[in-house]
Amino acid sequence: MLKIMRMRPRAMKNDGRPRVLSPVYFVPPTMCHHLVRVMRDMTDLSSKLYCVIVLFSLCKTETHPLVSNTCTTASTRTLTDTEHSPKSLSNFEEMENRLSSLERRLRAVEQPVWQISPREEDWEICAEGPCKCIPEMKSVSCWRYDLLDLPPTQLVPADVLKLDLGNNRLSALHRDTFRNMTRLHHLDLSSNLIEHLASNLFLPLHSVANVRLSNNLLKETQRNQFFGLRNLRILDLSSNKLRSLPEDLFLSNRLLALLDLSSNRISSLSSGTFRGLGNLEELLLGKNRLIELPVSIFRDTINLRRLALEENRLRELPNGILKDLTSLKELDMRDNRLTEISKELLSALVQLELLEISSNRISRIDARAFLSMTALRELRLGHNHIKYLSPELFNNSMCLERLTLYGNRIEILIRGVFRGLSNVTSLFLQSNRLRVVQSGVFEDTSRLQKLQLESNDLSFLPAGSLDAISMIQQIRLSRNPWHCDCRASYIASWLRRRFASFANLTNPLQIQQALILTGNWSIWEFGAGATCRGPGILGGQSLLRLTFHELCEGQWASMKGIIPRLPLDVIAPSVMPPHAIRKKHNFGMI
Repeated sequence: MLKIMRMRPRAMKNDGRPRVLSPVYFVPPTMCHHLVRVMRDMTDLSSKLYCVIVLFSLCKTETHPLVSNTCTTASTRTLTDTEHSPKSLSNFEEMENRLSSLERRLRAVEQPVWQISPREEDWEICAEGPCKCIPEMKSVSCWRYDLLDLPPTQLVPADVLKLDLGNNRLSALHRDTFRNMTRLHHLDLSSNLIEHLASNLFLPLHSVANVRLSNNLLKETQRNQFFGLRNLRILDLSSNKLRSLPEDLFLSNRLLALLDLSSNRISSLSSGTFRGLGNLEELLLGKNRLIELPVSIFRDTINLRRLALEENRLRELPNGILKDLTSLKELDMRDNRLTEISKELLSALVQLELLEISSNRISRIDARAFLSMTALRELRLGHNHIKYLSPELFNNSMCLERLTLYGNRIEILIRGVFRGLSNVTSLFLQSNRLRVVQSGVFEDTSRLQKLQLESNDLSFLPAGSLDAISMIQQIRLSRNPWHCDCRASYIASWLRRRFASFANLTNPLQIQQALILTGNWSIWEFGAGATCRGPGILGGQSLLRLTFHELCEGQWASMKGIIPRLPLDVIAPSVMPPHAIRKKHNFGMI
């Protein structure tokens, strides 16, 4: 067996304390020469590649230049033989990952361990160490101490309840770091450089309820990593480099209520990953690389309240994958690659209140997709490829209050499309391709308070189309090609009535004068920025400020030979142009 000497030189910190540096390998030249000869005689390519990696790892030292040169020469020759083979490169990377994993484990074994005392009276000694100790709360905090290793001069009483090691530069922990800390309740290891966790590291922590490991460099977890943590309720593994999870990883954590695996590199999960988590309430899987999920993956998580799958690469979800999530309240699937919503996919979500499916590629929604979701309060379908909405789609959505449909490809809103939305208060339809809105389309949304129709292709709205939404507080109509002829007189009159109601004005002349005095404020607050595209000299003018005379009897109307079809009293309070008001004012009539 080869015996390799390994030393850990020490350097001084700025504060005078010794700091352990990275280990340096000292390999006798004869031994490295022997390894090179053995490698050259190998016929198996994988073994040869592995040997190259070992040589690089063991011979990286300036102490023996000859050794380094020999290793470099040998490795260069081997790589030259395999540089044209993709499979060889893949094997090389695999071997390198294995060696890197082994090196991380060795580092953990060699880490220093602080002092752990079973005596309660040692809390006073604890306060003498570099970390902050609070005996009254039985808390030890080393937060943001810029630690590279655990401070060996720090004494930690075994009855500690809260231990904070967050925001340091720890890269590994010895397996005895938490020895005898059976009463520990809260453990924070977040924002470090931890790459590896020893298999028995958390074994003594029988009482721990909250473990934070977020924002580290973890690439893997072992199958028994959290074994024995029977009281664990919150586990945060977000913002690491995890690529997969072992089967039955959380089998002994039956009390777990929140599991955060977001912002990792997980590309696949097995059907038994969450086995045993019957009390789990929040599962966060967002910002990973998931392409698909097994149909039975959520079979045991029957009490789940929140499921986050946002910013993955999911192309579809199999029917039945959500059938056991009857307690789910919130489902987030935004920023994936879903193309349709079938009638079976969401049928079991009878208690769901928030459904977020924005920024996908959905072009088809089955008319019965939301039929059983009677508790739904908010539905977000923005930034998809939806062209058509079935009139039966929202029939059972009596509780829905916010409906987001912006950024789609909807061209026509037919009467009855919002049937069932008797309680909706906010409707977002901006940035579609709307060119036709049928009369009466908003009759089913009588409680509507916010309506956004900007950035569409609307040139007019039919008479009576907005009469049903008497509770409206905000409407946006800008960036539409409004054609200001007699057909636009309805929306102009409706906007004026809304302005008059707010200003508590009834006299048409006072209304017109108030519009002049309020300037651009009235355009955005009540006219929602609706500006005429044309025709003629009306282009660029605010629709709110135009009178019936200007819309139906102006210069362009006579040129086109258009005869007004509506009596003046229907269009009141828009009965007089601004120049007429100014004239009467000069004669003392106002």
